[in-house]
Amino acid sequence: MQPDRIGTETNSDCYLCGKQGKIVYRNLVDRIFGAPGEWTFKKCTDADCGVVWLDPRPTIDEVGKAYQNYYTHDQTNQAQQTRLARIVRSILHTLSINLLGLRSERRRYKCMYLSQTAPGRLLEVGCGNGKRLARMRALGWDVTGQEIDPVASEYVRKKDIPVHLGPLETMDVAGEFDVVILSHVIEHVHDPVTLLMMCHHQLKANGLLVLLTPNAESYGHRKFGAAWRGLESPRHIHLFTCKTLIRLAQKAGFSHQHSWTTPIGAYGIGQGSPPSVEAEKEGYQFITTRDVLRGFWFQLTAYFFFRADKNSGEECVLMATK
Repeated sequence: MQPDRIGTETNSDCYLCGKQGKIVYRNLVDRIFGAPGEWTFKKCTDADCGVVWLDPRPTIDEVGKAYQNYYTHDQTNQAQQTRLARIVRSILHTLSINLLGLRSERRRYKCMYLSQTAPGRLLEVGCGNGKRLARMRALGWDVTGQEIDPVASEYVRKKDIPVHLGPLETMDVAGEFDVVILSHVIEHVHDPVTLLMMCHHQLKANGLLVLLTPNAESYGHRKFGAAWRGLESPRHIHLFTCKTLIRLAQKAGFSHQHSWTTPIGAYGIGQGSPPSVEAEKEGYQFITTRDVLRGFWFQLTAYFFFRADKNSGEECVLMATK
């Protein structure tokens, strides 16, 4: 059942620099999880900024309605797909990773670029259903999760992983973690700098922040435009670049910021941009063999584009030290 209309608020100026924005997309609908409403994205008019944002955006009190059918509510975390599509994707995704020499990058990505960091205490902010925390625990990390969604957090508990249910600021700890990670979280929040300041508060001295987020300057965004999977209205409120992520981290008090892009997620972007006709008709994720083939060819194309332009990867990575 589709949720009621989502209450909104005006969000007219750039979050990072305060400049006005120009409309880049109008009347977008949620073709992935079926949240109600039509949505508009703006882009900062300052060429040195380039933040993309939702205006109007869901209010904090209403934004939960955009997550009623979200993937973290499904323990299997699998979109609906035909058996043939599942088999073809398994073969082609592995083939593309091997052909392009991305196995090492995929391993680094899967462990949040912490393969050269000695395991210690790790907090994942916005941990979803705990899949990543379980992976990090298997690599030797002492893991804790934070999540505001009670349905998702219950899946984490079933994995015997400690999880704090509630906003990050309500965690009764400070300076206890060696690493704080956020994977595709910062684009969902109304106040990214405050979020990063709270992460800073949770870290030990010289602790490390690592985050992943869609890249507003990616090849996929340029190619697919309004159909780019990274937009995901109305859940993605702000979209950033490497340059703007560094500025956010500086504002939050971090030092030694380093940001880059990765092409490793291009297969999923190509597969989901745009979603299949079946998904658009029914209002849910549905993957066809045609989508899978598009993902394969897009992964190949995006990789060679990335070789020429290192800022064109589908995701930005930020590492910053307290």
